[in-house]
Amino acid sequence: MTAPNLQPGQRLELDISTVAFGGDGVGRVDHFVVFVPFVVGGERVEAEIVEVKRRYATADLVRVIAPSPHRVAPRCPYYTRCAGCQYQHMDYAHQLELKRAQIREVLERIGKIADPPVAPVVASPRPYHYRNKLVVHGPGVPGFWSVRGREIIPITQCPIAREPIHARLTEPLAVNTHLTLRCDSDGKVYVFAEPAPEELIVEELIGRRLEVPLGSFFQVNPEVIALAIEQVRAAFRDGGCRTLVDAYCGVGVFALYLADLADHVYGVERDERAIAAANVNAVRLGLTRYDFYAGSTDRLLFYVLRQCQLDQTCLILDPPRSGCGKQVLKTLARQHPRQVLYISCAPPMLARDLQELLRCGYRLERVTPLDMFPQTQHCEVIAELRSEA
Repeated sequence: MTAPNLQPGQRLELDISTVAFGGDGVGRVDHFVVFVPFVVGGERVEAEIVEVKRRYATADLVRVIAPSPHRVAPRCPYYTRCAGCQYQHMDYAHQLELKRAQIREVLERIGKIADPPVAPVVASPRPYHYRNKLVVHGPGVPGFWSVRGREIIPITQCPIAREPIHARLTEPLAVNTHLTLRCDSDGKVYVFAEPAPEELIVEELIGRRLEVPLGSFFQVNPEVIALAIEQVRAAFRDGGCRTLVDAYCGVGVFALYLADLADHVYGVERDERAIAAANVNAVRLGLTRYDFYAGSTDRLLFYVLRQCQLDQTCLILDPPRSGCGKQVLKTLARQHPRQVLYISCAPPMLARDLQELLRCGYRLERVTPLDMFPQTQHCEVIAELRSEA
């Protein structure tokens, strides 16, 4: 489609049809798409063109002419300037409906999955003050990157951060670098630069206390981690498998919390400190039938699955944002564990990998989104698959 005669700096009125995955609203000029942030589907807005590309343009929101009934006042004074949040201007119920629709669209468009079985989004118990970790930038007053990433915005509050972290944001930073503020379940705040110090913190999760290396991966919303564990436990129990393989396992949360339902659990993780913590936690929890392996899932998954009776095995995949490695998908094309539970924070990468898993003999039974990241474009997703081999 040929771009209309749009120029940067030009202002125009647009009707917003929907909000696309990624958070920008979709308006059109003679069928040519213009993306506008901080809008709600059904609104009429005035926008200013920022950039014109061959197939679409981007614009800044100038004002809302006809607001949606789902529009609310954002809680953060830095909202629309800071790059952290995209949905504070929407009521929370609408955020959940929007994310479900976006995930369906991504699975259909990228995964080529017709009518994907996407359940309603599981809400976060805390729509605000949920994050147990922030990365800020110095020196002086802590700062976040601006929306277009061109400057650091000094901030003294962040409504999505846990209250103990929120209270530390008024303290100036002495170094000209990014720092991580991490809060444990007891409310103690740790401040460190990369690499993180070799220190263990304690996280309480569903009545159990786990040791977690300060610099290792751990989800930012503990209440939703607990809800995810409940979802995965139910799926594993209903699937009828007796062996669990937790790939990209971090500190082994899913293996540790599902071990009572399994005859044996395995975990695979590249982070050696996380695997050491997983072993310590397994001992503390009194587990006896487990093995945790330090190394890449790409390299080790084939050999771990060879130890398992595949028609009695459930594989949990919880890869980084980039999705599963190609070797993992090749392994699953050759070895077919009975059940796969794919957990993802990046629906486009999930859709890409699901397409491959469906091609090699799996059936998609259910997709459950969980709102791990309220007020933002991001969402955690659990996809349940079963081998048809």
